[in-house]
Amino acid sequence: MAPVPPEGERARPTSPGGSLDEPGLARRTSGRESSTGAGGGRGGRKGRRRRREATGGGRGRRYALAGLVVVLLAVGLALGLSGGTSSRKVAHAAVTTTTTSTTTTTVPPKPRGAMVATTKGGDLGVYDAPDGTVLAKTLSARTDYDLPRTVLVTEQQSNWLKVLLPIRPNHSEGWIKADDVAISEVDYRITIARGAHQLTLFRNDQPILQTPVVVGKPQTPTPLGLFYVTDPIDLQRNPNGAYGAYALGLSGYSEVLLSFNGGPGQIAIHGTPDPSQVGKDLSNGCIRVPNDAVVQIARVVPLGTPVDIVA
Repeated sequence: MAPVPPEGERARPTSPGGSLDEPGLARRTSGRESSTGAGGGRGGRKGRRRRREATGGGRGRRYALAGLVVVLLAVGLALGLSGGTSSRKVAHAAVTTTTTSTTTTTVPPKPRGAMVATTKGGDLGVYDAPDGTVLAKTLSARTDYDLPRTVLVTEQQSNWLKVLLPIRPNHSEGWIKADDVAISEVDYRITIARGAHQLTLFRNDQPILQTPVVVGKPQTPTPLGLFYVTDPIDLQRNPNGAYGAYALGLSGYSEVLLSFNGGPGQIAIHGTPDPSQVGKDLSNGCIRVPNDAVVQIARVVPLGTPVDIVA
């Protein structure tokens, strides 16, 4: 009798396709097992059962492991979606910020005008210093042309004002009490370029009128320096006279003529009926302006308007 191989060695491959042919396994005929070789049949069934169990067990463990992985992935996903306790990074949606550009236009401050002081009705006492006790001069409350006394302020210290005086010598200054005057601001000023024979009227430092003029002849030159309007006189009833249609008396005086035509030699900006004279040195120190121009100037400039005569 041939030896029976161990049960674990009974199965062996018989074809490259992997089909199994187990020795001792009875062939089925008519759906019933043959009674011959029954022992071998039972052994074969046991072997197949063990292999199926072995194979099925491995396969089951793999299925179970795969299922566990699926469950773990599902749990992780659920935690990620439901905000579980696990640490995670949150992707924030990008926020677009719109900045509106605002253009700011800076308006330059209005140029400060000249400060002038007009008497409140009484004479003005002029002192040699602030808080001074020496009365250097007294200015009448009204000018020779019966206009309110108005002076140009050049400095202020507390309740005292330093002013340009309308007296000889030109450019004299003194101190008056601020309580004695009404203080105001003048937006206009006049510049006269003697060598260029040109007058320019400014308002808030902007030129608004220019005109050629006549100035003093070499023997009686127009004085240089800072002056101001003291006496506007309307002469439009006789515009063809020596002083034209208007005269603006100034705070200055001729430095050559101590008197003129019965007066103290005061200089002025005045009109002329002869525009062919402009651009020449013909006067006794006054500034002659075409009549139409001098009327325009006189209509706008107030008392105390600064007049700067330059070379």
